[in-house]
Amino acid sequence: MSASTVRERVEAPLLPYTRKYLGSKRLLRHWIADRIWSSVGAPRSFVDGFCGTGAVALAIAARGAVRITAVDMLRSNCVILRGFLEPGHRIPALLEQLNALPSRSGYISASYAGTYFTEENCARMDAIREEIARRHAGGEITGGEHDALLSSFLLAADRVANTIGQYDAFLKNIGADNRSNGKHLVDDRVATPFMLRPLEPLPDIDLEVIEGDMVALAAGIRAEVAYYDPPYNGRQYCDNYHVLENLVCWEKPPLFGKTRKFDRAALRSPFSQRAHAAEALQRLVAGTRASHIFLSYSSEGILSREEIHALLSFRGETRIMEVPYPVFGNGAGVSVRRKVTEYLFHVATGK
Repeated sequence: MSASTVRERVEAPLLPYTRKYLGSKRLLRHWIADRIWSSVGAPRSFVDGFCGTGAVALAIAARGAVRITAVDMLRSNCVILRGFLEPGHRIPALLEQLNALPSRSGYISASYAGTYFTEENCARMDAIREEIARRHAGGEITGGEHDALLSSFLLAADRVANTIGQYDAFLKNIGADNRSNGKHLVDDRVATPFMLRPLEPLPDIDLEVIEGDMVALAAGIRAEVAYYDPPYNGRQYCDNYHVLENLVCWEKPPLFGKTRKFDRAALRSPFSQRAHAAEALQRLVAGTRASHIFLSYSSEGILSREEIHALLSFRGETRIMEVPYPVFGNGAGVSVRRKVTEYLFHVATGK
């Protein structure tokens, strides 16, 4: 990779969805927003029920939706998105102070050095994460500043992580060449120094971010449009992003196994379990208080197109929009794309 290309990637605007995230709707966000607008016009209120990177919520916000609620089970996703809402007058100075801290080994080094991150970057991360926690506990920074600093921290961690988009496993060749025979051996940014960067300012939007289970919360959130993008296969997001979740919660739990995971039982989604996915979707749709429901799903999902249509139709007339969508395939480490079909279901509930 040329020096100019590396520089462009480093200097690219830092947004909530400019990160490696399986299932991100970054590339589909405008297609989805277009379909919602052409179907119902500009919604006065909008719920992004499994917001992930916030790509769809922000695309909807940019078009002028008045009030947006974003919900996700993972605290890391919620903190990253909330961090961009902080006006951040002191943030540049705080980032500079944190980046100037001397390295120190601690929990991150003991947990992840030589696996998900280099030893050098783990020591940098330990120093900065402990200082953010200390300043927050001591009242030296506000809650909004805390989220903004953690947002920058998590995005910086993801930038130098020894992965290709998820943390269910790390690449085994840390310190090796980037590629061999078409396989990613290590991300070219893994060896770059861990460094906090300023967040790209977002337009002034009315966005509330809620950490929680959307199925349980659905009946308590009223909106004109509810958009759902639940997990569609057996890969649990709490497994894919356990490292970022551990870094944001900072409870320092014991880790186990080669992949250095903590106990994630409370974060497992029924949507990723074949035995429970249909029931979870039925409960979600039944509890939703919205005039229009939009649901994203993949042709490679646990539930079939026909099953989903049947589960949605009891709430009202249901139609399906489709678009071919390229995804990475053939397992971690292989940069081969295959096309699947992305479905966008629309239910007009009339309520």
